[in-house]
Amino acid sequence: MGEGSRRHEENTMNGMDGQGTGLSGTSSSENQEMPQKSRKKLAIGIVIAVMLVAVIAIYRYMTQADPGRSQDAYLQMQQAMIDAMPDPYGNTVDFEALWEINADVIGWLKVPGTNVDYPILCSVEKADDYYLNTTIDHKAGLPGSIYIEKYNMVDFSDPVTVVYGHNLKDKTMFSQLHKYEDEAFFKEHPYFYIYQPGRTFKYHIFAAVAFDDRYILGDYGSFQEDAEFSRYVSDLKAQMTGHINGTVNVQPEGHVVSLSTCIAGHPNQRWIVSGLLVDVLEKK
Repeated sequence: MGEGSRRHEENTMNGMDGQGTGLSGTSSSENQEMPQKSRKKLAIGIVIAVMLVAVIAIYRYMTQADPGRSQDAYLQMQQAMIDAMPDPYGNTVDFEALWEINADVIGWLKVPGTNVDYPILCSVEKADDYYLNTTIDHKAGLPGSIYIEKYNMVDFSDPVTVVYGHNLKDKTMFSQLHKYEDEAFFKEHPYFYIYQPGRTFKYHIFAAVAFDDRYILGDYGSFQEDAEFSRYVSDLKAQMTGHINGTVNVQPEGHVVSLSTCIAGHPNQRWIVSGLLVDVLEKK
């Protein structure tokens, strides 16, 4: 290709004809307008992009959980919705206010000596693990909620009820159940409480142990037989890691609640704190 032809092609590619008179087939005024139109389109595009980013950010804020904000919200609930007594057995909870936040609230759990002081949820419509990563205000993600599955009775009348919660780095939710790894703490804090409208359940802790990750409600036949209940209690007491209070007389006619959480670095194990129902305080 000759030098003249190359220059002509370069000029054509740059929007110029061979005489330098402007775009081929267009006037010079039209040539001046196009950059202005392009700038206007670019500005509109930038505004739309910024608005889209803002909408996404707002959506995430409204629908995605934040552990810090969630814990602050739980602390506010504790202050506003619990009438605390010197003996936590006498505490009362404003369930009407909780139901305005989430109708799936079925109780409130308190473990003295820890910060485990949360509502308990249960969904009969969602997936079994819905509340594992969904907060009480239906935001997705950690810290999730304290919950039971729909296979357990919401009045805690089953032979064994399993309550689940996360073990988190910020030491919220069920993280401080690991305090029961310390024998002195295990002996000094022998009870936990579950509050429901008009009554409080008192549980005497008989086992705080590292268990395997089997599905408890399924592996023991939903505890339909006394033998399955006895096998579960025996399996808890047989664990090598943890503590047992042998003075708590756990019989098949009893009602056990097992609080279950993960063990850091051991994905195939669960830390389980189990208590036997020993008293019910009825309230007007």
